[in-house]
Amino acid sequence: MIRSRKSILFGMTAGIWMVASLAFGQSQSLADIYKTGKIKFVPEITITDEAMGGKEFFSLPNDLVVDGQGRILVCDGQANNIKVFDSKGKFLKTIGKAGQGPGDFNYPSDIEFANGRLCIRELMNSRISIFDTEDHYVSSVQTSREGGSWRSLRALPDGRFIAEKEKMDRANPDGSQEAVLELYSRDLEAVKTIYTHPVLRNKYITEPQRTNVPMPFAARVYWDLLPDGKLAIGYSGKYEIEIFDPDRGRLANFQHTRAPVEVTARDKEQFFAGITYGYGTSSGMVTASRGAPDFVRKLTEFPKFKPPFQDLRVDPEGNIWVQPYPKKDGESSGFDAFSRDGKFLAFVEIADGGAFPRFSFWVKDGFWTIRASGEGEYAIVKMRIEAAK
Repeated sequence: MIRSRKSILFGMTAGIWMVASLAFGQSQSLADIYKTGKIKFVPEITITDEAMGGKEFFSLPNDLVVDGQGRILVCDGQANNIKVFDSKGKFLKTIGKAGQGPGDFNYPSDIEFANGRLCIRELMNSRISIFDTEDHYVSSVQTSREGGSWRSLRALPDGRFIAEKEKMDRANPDGSQEAVLELYSRDLEAVKTIYTHPVLRNKYITEPQRTNVPMPFAARVYWDLLPDGKLAIGYSGKYEIEIFDPDRGRLANFQHTRAPVEVTARDKEQFFAGITYGYGTSSGMVTASRGAPDFVRKLTEFPKFKPPFQDLRVDPEGNIWVQPYPKKDGESSGFDAFSRDGKFLAFVEIADGGAFPRFSFWVKDGFWTIRASGEGEYAIVKMRIEAAK
């Protein structure tokens, strides 16, 4: 099972609706579809608040998984629970509630299904809670920050896990951070480090106040799992993708050439407008303000060019999607498609306003994903991939 993460926008309809379809790949492989140069995502099932009949609603869904029974489990960080639906989108129940006790959650952020168990990482409780096939709490494992701040957790096909972390040298706050991928056992015990790379996502300052200044268009590490459990990893400082085996290390790599895209004045203003900044008060309360304060603007340094790409995902066949930055404003979303052995297939445009799939879980006939409307409403959507005319 392969999944992808991060949120994108999608127009929604109420309740649950379905359209008849054939599973993709029955008559044509995904690789062959990509070679046409243009695809579309066809929604098959859409789950909105109405599906829950007033019993629940989506507050801030941030991850999802399909378990061994075919159920869709949606991790809702703000609601502090897991919302459970059957394979057709019918609401079944919720798991957990807000709290710190066994089976409680405090901002669940990752959900994985492995070895017949649900593993849910909680951001604020700094632990991974484990549930059995009957959704009963079994145990929890603390996630120490000594080895770096946890960013995500992924299950390998054999039941082991990959944890993505970010480390910083607190003795040198002006220095770079370090992106780290670590292998964990089935019992969530640390085994070894698979990959590391320095990154500079934030600059940490103490004056005029202690905070971090985000670095715009900073090169980052992007990764995903191949169907056999290998990792496709790309550091966007250059256009190179590496293939790693969790046990044997680096196996192969391939490179690609793409013309650099300049950072524009509009890019800079959009970056500053998108910042939400927290201010402490004398009473200890924190207030939030939209937009960058003057001192952040002064300390922010923009590169001349954007990195070669801004995300990486792997489909169920093992084809690798690499998302470049658009060459100009208004350009359709798309990706460079490569076979699992690194052969370039095509640049693939995503038609009809579709966007690169993030916060998604791939299944045999498509992928489930989280979509948000401009009004702050959420939907869980199952998509099918087709060639577009």
